[in-house]
Amino acid sequence: MKNIRLIIAAGLSMAGFQTLIHQSLHAQATHAVQDWAQTPAAPDDGSSLRGFQTRLRSAILLAQKTPEIEQPVKLSARVTAAGRTGIRRLTIRNFQLLSDGAPSTAEFNLAAGSWPSVVGALGSAVAGDYLTQAALKGIPIDSLEVIFTSRPGTAPSQTTGQQVTYPRGLAYIAFITSPATDAQLEDLRRTVERVSPVLRLVIEPQRIDHGKIEHIKTPDKLDPQTLDGLREFLTDKYKATKGAKPFAGAEKPLNPDNWQPPLRAHIKVEGDTGIRNIRTDISNFQVIHDFPRYLAGHNLGPVPEEDILGRMITCLTHIYEIVASQKQVRLDSLELEVEGTLTTRLGNTDNPPTYKDIAYRARIGSPESKETIDELQRAVESICPIYNMLKDSQPVKGSIVRGPYTEAKERAAYE
Repeated sequence: MKNIRLIIAAGLSMAGFQTLIHQSLHAQATHAVQDWAQTPAAPDDGSSLRGFQTRLRSAILLAQKTPEIEQPVKLSARVTAAGRTGIRRLTIRNFQLLSDGAPSTAEFNLAAGSWPSVVGALGSAVAGDYLTQAALKGIPIDSLEVIFTSRPGTAPSQTTGQQVTYPRGLAYIAFITSPATDAQLEDLRRTVERVSPVLRLVIEPQRIDHGKIEHIKTPDKLDPQTLDGLREFLTDKYKATKGAKPFAGAEKPLNPDNWQPPLRAHIKVEGDTGIRNIRTDISNFQVIHDFPRYLAGHNLGPVPEEDILGRMITCLTHIYEIVASQKQVRLDSLELEVEGTLTTRLGNTDNPPTYKDIAYRARIGSPESKETIDELQRAVESICPIYNMLKDSQPVKGSIVRGPYTEAKERAAYE
């Protein structure tokens, strides 16, 4: 602060000082500019990813020189079932995202559900890791879009042996515009699939501890002056399972000519910023992921490494709602938290981070007995799709298509 006063006293205006700081930061962020970032055919419309790649490379090389890069990173997320609507409110740091279901299940279709959201997180992770590894390998990328797909499948849980249905057949297509050779892009794909912490989370089986329950006893009968809440929402869900239908027009019928896989996320990476715009499922819901500031990002959204853990507990929260409604277990409040650790910081390419110590807690307000809540938890964990998907393991199939994304190219890739 003393130095700032001296500069201003010397006759430099605040605007001039800010310009000076901006130029200094720009010089620091681009000190590692390489010839590959200036190769011919780079679009000059301000939207090229090469500028961001240069800053990302510089940021990674700078971070690699600090001891903090080897430190583990704690990740956490919290989900609350919102009263009368049952909407799952996901909080990750200071970001809030919603998860919701269809009117046919007594919900409101205000946001993507857990399944398409987890596919979106996987696709965003792929896009971010392609950018990171390409920058380090000196592979210029002018545009990048990822289509990540999955189809529901059933398999025995590797922990309980019970049949569980969750997203399977995980696959992605990376649409890349780049002057790199086919051999370079294939080497890039293999590297990403080897080091990506999010892909390894699903490729390798994970140990996720049995959730800890905090049971808060609530009154058996609520005050008649109290507004409807989660208990009444679960009553509506129970009615939906017995054939009750939403009002006419609440849900659009599916298009029988829709050729796209049932679980699909389209991730488009913004030029110059690296922000990933994620569109999920047939309702076209959108969220964004961003890099942290120390990796040349703007911190405008969560990173996929934490979002995928959040999606696990949004799925668990939804299954708590579903099973409680089926068993007619009264719930008045429901909140889940998850914690996990990355072994090193993001951007550590010499010692890529992996997950460990993933665990969740559930805070449940209910007039039911502890035995009933314990039984509810066992039933939920035995069938929860994303919880079991992360505990088990399955391969991810990746491929690269040259050039910008088009629907015709995507369709051809599936035919």
